[in-house]
Amino acid sequence: MNLNDIQSLIEAMAASDLSEMEFSENGWTLRLRRNGASPAPAPAPSPSRAAATAPMAQPAAQPPPAAAAGGDLCAPLAGVLHLQSAPGAPPFVREGDAVEAGAVLCVIEAMKVFNTVRAEQAGTIAAILVASGSEVEAGQLLMQIA
Repeated sequence: MNLNDIQSLIEAMAASDLSEMEFSENGWTLRLRRNGASPAPAPAPSPSRAAATAPMAQPAAQPPPAAAAGGDLCAPLAGVLHLQSAPGAPPFVREGDAVEAGAVLCVIEAMKVFNTVRAEQAGTIAAILVASGSEVEAGQLLMQIA
């Protein structure tokens, strides 16, 4: 099922008075439902397809704040924290370092994508609260910046 097929099904539903539509192809199921329509009971998935048809978690409505009180740095997303650009390379910052706004403080790897985390304001790194290579959660305090 490709994007054009999905768009065609959405348009067909919009042009009709259906409140719910379900389409299955090649092991994939697409279920469309109008707002306010009560869901029909879904058939129990077979054990081999239970994982493929499980509902996906909804993303957060808004990303967590990147900075807490006092300029402290919080993780903007969940992933693996890296304090240096490569193994054996010097760290981006150390405790006691003065940083300017926009300076690279760390990198968070999420889904094989490396996301650069930069200082939002100038300050001094008072404490680094996580180790390189550790998993962090969105909103977790990473560094205290004075």
